[in-house]
Parts: sequence; C-alpha cells; structure tokens
Amino acid sequence: MAFYRYRITPRSGFATPLRSDTLYGHLLWAAAMGQGETGVTSLIESFADGAPAFVLSSAFPAGFFPMPALPAIPRTRFKSEFAGKGDLFDKLQQYKMFRKRKFWPVQLWQSLQGKISQETLFGDWLSKEEARRNSSRKDERLEPITEAYQPHVSIDRQSGSVLDQGGLFFSKGYWYRPGVDLDLYVQTEDRDAFETLLQHLEAVGYGADRSTGMGQFSFSRDESFDTAPFNGEGTHRLSLSVCAAPDLAGFEGYWIPMVKHGRAWSGFGEPNPFKKPFFAFTEGSLFRRMPDTGYLLRNIHSDQRIVQIGWPLTIPVTLEGHHAD
Repeated sequence: MAFYRYRITPRSGFATPLRSDTLYGHLLWAAAMGQGETGVTSLIESFADGAPAFVLSSAFPAGFFPMPALPAIPRTRFKSEFAGKGDLFDKLQQYKMFRKRKFWPVQLWQSLQGKISQETLFGDWLSKEEARRNSSRKDERLEPITEAYQPHVSIDRQSGSVLDQGGLFFSKGYWYRPGVDLDLYVQTEDRDAFETLLQHLEAVGYGADRSTGMGQFSFSRDESFDTAPFNGEGTHRLSLSVCAAPDLAGFEGYWIPMVKHGRAWSGFGEPNPFKKPFFAFTEGSLFRRMPDTGYLLRNIHSDQRIVQIGWPLTIPVTLEGHHAD
C-alpha cells in the first residue's frame, strides 16, 4: 500500500487522545454515517480478510516518533560510555529524565538509517538538552502537550439530562502548544476514499466533548513526505500504533503493554457504551516477529456488529549495541 503523511492542525483541546485504535473506530462510524451498514460492513471485512482498506498510526507532534521500548543501558556500560570521573550521579539523573521522554526525532531515525540503540538515542538527547538549557528561546524548552483535568457531571443516556445525584467526575484533557501540528501516517490504496472519511471527522470533531468544542482540527496531505525510508528493512518493526490481536503468540520483541477499556459511540442509539477490556501494545513497541494479519477483535461488545481494530502501522529499525540479536 502507498504511504502518506497528513498534517493535523489542532483547533481546540482534545478530550480523547488521537490514538490509532480510537481513530479506526471513528472512521468506521464515518463510513456508517456516509455509506450505511453495507459500506461499514464492507470496510470491516477488508480488515477481517487481511487486506485492510487503510492502516493508521496514532498522531504525534510533527517531526517526532514515539520513543522505542528499548531496555535500559546496563550500569557498567553506562558508566564506561557516559560517566566521566565524578559525574556518574549527574548522568544517571539525566538518564532518568531521558527515560521519561515520549518522543524522538524523525530526522534522527533518518540520519541513522534506522539503526538505533539506547546509547545512541541518549547521546543525541544529551547534546540537544545542553543546547536547550542554554537557549534563550522559551518555546524550545516547553512540552508540546499540556494535560489537565476538567470537571463534568454524569448524563443519563435515557433522559439526556444530568443525573439527580449529579455524578461529579473529572476527566483528562489535552491541549497542544500553539504552533504545534501533528503527523498522522497512513497506508492505503484508495487515498480519496480515506480522505473522504477523514473529512467527515474533521467536520464533526473527534472524541468526547465535541458538543462543547473539543476535538476540532483541520488536516492537509504532506506533499513533501519522502516515503523511501519507510519502505526499508530492519531487524525489528517500530509500531506507530496501538497494536491488538486475538492471538498474541506470534509476537516477539520489546513492548509496553496496556489494558484498554474502550467505549462505543451512542450516535445510532446504542444504549451500552462500554466495550469489554482488551490487551494491547502501545505505540513505541518493537517487534522482531509479528503476525501479518489478524488485528481485528470481535466479541468486544454486547452488540456483535461492533469490533475493535488494532492493526499497527510500523516502520523498520535495526537494533544495535547490546540490544542487537
């Protein structure tokens, strides 16, 4: 399938993170709205048959990938490579900061030709962190995403009004720093059909609290996108998506696990919003071996028509250093 990159420009905060598994669900609902049950069923069956109409990444700050799930550098190796005489403690403190980073530059992946190690990534971060500390530009030291909690009251789905007891609760929201765009990577053979679905999402908004103005964005196709590095080979595949499959026996590598408690949209009158929890691998997981197909979860909801898609979009990397096989 052809590779594309779309530039997402946030127009508001987001109550729901722009992650691939949720994006898949929104685009399926867009197909149901625009093409009816026949259209969305055909779209779902393309995933079931192992020939998906499209494969999505999650959306990341423009120019960045999710940090790969590499094991920590062994202490003896760390000391010999990074700690000069008397500064082991300082370097370990910096390494703790580095390990909390969520993203790394696409440009670094390209310059390394996909050959990565924890030592290489940390060394690059160290050099850039020193430059950031000395920079007079405040925006170079700011995080691209701010997270904050917002108060809400529970709504009775039968009456559409607030519950008698109020049901006060708090949910997390996400705000992108002004000027920060996002990159969404897509593989598809039918670009126009995919963009039609994404345009619907652009028009109605994304995720929770759309009625209060959250989840608004615009998008454009990145015509300068060079696909050549994305079609290369490597010892592992770095996942840019939330990855889920009914059979996990075919996976081998390094990953970050998660349990997702998904929800179904109520736009077609579905009274039960809750999906069954499922196990998944987060963005940044590294797979030496993974199935070619089988990323469609059924029996995820009381309505058997509702499914969960966990088809990952991956890029090639080659592990070096003490991670090399």
